[in-house]
Amino acid sequence: MTKLTIGTHDGKFHTDEAFACFLLKSLPEYKDAEIIRTRKMDLLNECSIVVDVGAIFDHEQRRYDHHQKSFNETMSSLNILPSFNTKLSSAGLIYAYYGKKAIASILSIPEDHLDIPILYKKMYETFVEAVDAVDNGISQCNCQKSDKRYQKAESLDSRVSDLAPYWNDPNQDTNSGFFKAIALTGESFTNKLKYYFYAWLPARVIVKEAIEDRCNFEQSGKVIFLPKCGLPWKSHLLELEDEMKLDEEEIVFCIFEDSSGNGYRVSTVPLKDGDSFGFRLSLHKEWCGIRDDELAKISEIPTAFFVHMSGFIGGAKTLEDAKKMALKSMELAGYNVVRSKRVKRDDVEF
Repeated sequence: MTKLTIGTHDGKFHTDEAFACFLLKSLPEYKDAEIIRTRKMDLLNECSIVVDVGAIFDHEQRRYDHHQKSFNETMSSLNILPSFNTKLSSAGLIYAYYGKKAIASILSIPEDHLDIPILYKKMYETFVEAVDAVDNGISQCNCQKSDKRYQKAESLDSRVSDLAPYWNDPNQDTNSGFFKAIALTGESFTNKLKYYFYAWLPARVIVKEAIEDRCNFEQSGKVIFLPKCGLPWKSHLLELEDEMKLDEEEIVFCIFEDSSGNGYRVSTVPLKDGDSFGFRLSLHKEWCGIRDDELAKISEIPTAFFVHMSGFIGGAKTLEDAKKMALKSMELAGYNVVRSKRVKRDDVEF
């Protein structure tokens, strides 16, 4: 049987082709494939699959370059992930066609596992899309460079660049650094994937149950309670609200046990995932920055012991008082905290 080969360009390497090679090497059929780095077309034409070189994108021929003028494919244009419109690099191209199989292989789960579509989208959103954007020179924001308040300390792309030979190194061979880049991008991807599979996805189940049970916890249905602290709930809440077709302000607070076990936290709901200080409703503004006895006095909530200066989180020593902090903040903001809507839970109205 002829040994499979993966072709890519030689010389200076980048994150996208290093990661593309990692994905392919994650697949059983390419696990033992030889990686050939060259720009010679006669050698590339003999390779089983070619990434990031050759000026051809043709899935049937297993050619995955994105540098040609005619190339403008995105996850949306390929009808794979409709909401993602970033131009693909070789990383995104290989992920588009082989990503689900690679995820299954890395996690040692069946290719038809129900969680793979969720993981596939999440890993593109939080890992692969940035590789595509950086390689294609797409800025993260529309602001001018002079408007940026700070630089990122380190990115995957900068770590890969650090593996290249120094400009003044007598040995300019890039092969050693390239194979280190494959390992680096692979480790970064695998660590994030395992986090999402073993920690993030199980949290989704708990958040969904909290949403479904919210009217039993508090009659207005605007507060959810999470029985475990520290779980990643914000992105799940926002996504599940869309899936369950809930109004944007249906849920405005989340209560969970303090990590110390000595009380409960009341958290606002962010306007979008990753936004720490933009939220649907603040805890009452007159409580912000107040602590302990002073807070208990002005709030008339006996065990309330702090509210952050920005109002995005607060705490009370009892669950009942944490609930009071949420309800009173809603009442003072003009919310109707008496349930008026009927919400379905598994086809049962309540």
